[in-house]
Amino acid sequence: MYGRSGIDQLGWALLIAEFVLSILSGLIRPGLVSMLLRMLSVALTVLLFYRIFSRNVVKRRAENERFLRWWIPVRTGFRDARERRADKAHKYVKCSCGAWCRVPRGVGKVELMCPKCGAKTIAKT
Repeated sequence: MYGRSGIDQLGWALLIAEFVLSILSGLIRPGLVSMLLRMLSVALTVLLFYRIFSRNVVKRRAENERFLRWWIPVRTGFRDARERRADKAHKYVKCSCGAWCRVPRGVGKVELMCPKCGAKTIAKT
């Protein structure tokens, strides 16, 4: 494997996607949709092995970097949403600028000032 890129984050994502597609194609009744899912699964497997054994490390790193630029905000959004749902002591209010403001629960009506844009909103806790 010397001089090859191996498996990276994009490789793991391709592997998981291929695994999910092969399970779905097995669960669906044999037909056109099942065949298309199997073909897509095989195509992802071929792409995965091509990326693993490729000697063009610079291109594979660039592909992985583009994937991570897309994936990290998505992953962070899911984690933040999970943390907001788990916090039962506070209510989270989203501002028009996209920032989240945290307010203690059970206080009543509160006037909030967004720390990011300075906009004022009234929220019921």
